Amino acid sequence: MMTRKQHVDYWLRGATENMKDMRGAIKSKRRAMAMFCGHLAVEKMLKGLCAVRNIEVWKEHELMKLAKKSGLDATLSADQRKELATISSFNIQARYDDTKMRFHETCTPQFVAEWSRKIMAWNKYLKPIILQERAALPNNEPDKQKLIK
Repeated sequence: MMTRKQHVDYWLRGATENMKDMRGAIKSKRRAMAMFCGHLAVEKMLKGLCAVRNIEVWKEHELMKLAKKSGLDATLSADQRKELATISSFNIQARYDDTKMRFHETCTPQFVAEWSRKIMAWNKYLKPIILQERAALPNNEPDKQKLIK
């Protein structure tokens, strides 16, 4: 069984890897994939915030719902809420090619540059909050949440 600190670290590592994936996808001009990876990075940061606050959310993928469950929503501006809603839309789960093609067309170089900056800003905003709260956790507190990988 992992500790709560290890659970938080799991989500932080995942977010870091997704940020690397986003940058790599941008370099290789796979812009829709870059935006999907950016969504995953923000999702994992929010799950890290929930984990540090001992809130189980492993099945949730919608960013505003994660922000609400973590308690972060109370501090967000209207613009931040809109950003999270837009970033959530990058999680294309549709199986229909026309939906995916429309998203690919949306992902112009300018669109991706703008939204990758916003995604990076979200990660820079959330990480210190998570790390500060993580530092206050006891070292060996067992994690009671289910962590589905």
